[in-house]
Amino acid sequence: MAERRLSHAYMLTGPEGPDRDRAARRLAAALLCTGAEKPCGACRDCRKVLAGIHPDVVTVAREQRDKELRREILVGQIRQMTADAVLAPNEAARKVYIIDQADRMNDRAQNALLKALEDPPGHACFILCAASADALLPTVRSRCVRAEEAVDRRAETRELSDLARAYLETAASGDRAEMTLFCMNRTKLSREETESFAGEVKDAVCDILCARRPDPGLGRDRLFHLAELMETAEDYLRHNVQPKQIFGLLAVETLR
Repeated sequence: MAERRLSHAYMLTGPEGPDRDRAARRLAAALLCTGAEKPCGACRDCRKVLAGIHPDVVTVAREQRDKELRREILVGQIRQMTADAVLAPNEAARKVYIIDQADRMNDRAQNALLKALEDPPGHACFILCAASADALLPTVRSRCVRAEEAVDRRAETRELSDLARAYLETAASGDRAEMTLFCMNRTKLSREETESFAGEVKDAVCDILCARRPDPGLGRDRLFHLAELMETAEDYLRHNVQPKQIFGLLAVETLR
């Protein structure tokens, strides 16, 4: 995505559910990402988007009324969204609006959205999630880029080294004794080997968060923790902390 010109509107089609939700979050992360490969999964914006806490990513969905979901997304919701879109972002360079079940917008709502798509604020991006594009007005569809063309959700990843794989598997096991033993047995690695290890683990964690690599059982919270831990390890190495101390840190903090 980094090599393509960013669009202001994307359409993501597929069955409703967790997979489509994750794909929308990955696309939103790519739009806000400050890393080299987008989404990198490691930068502050990516981490917050993937955790669902970024203030510049807003989800529009059917509202509840009397404990039941309305049948449609109403024109008032879209007007409220477009009014918010003209305001400056809180933290990132742009704001992203995810319209969940966009195929549930009534015609008035779609026409209100069309005005925003025709003349969007420069910092606003819209992601329309729908089971099928056919439920949307042709004028709305024509102003959206198909998300599958904009972001590769299963980019190729390099093979992990035995060292990085063993660390991630041990971290996933939750066995503190095994993790301590793993780290003790690596204290004689060189600075270069330790730096390579930390970078590889961080990249692998980012790939897992962005669904480019399967999760060995770590879970989202621990993945974010490991990404931050590897950044700390890299920073310490840049300040001449020895590999022995780095692996001592990992022994204590990995399973915190």
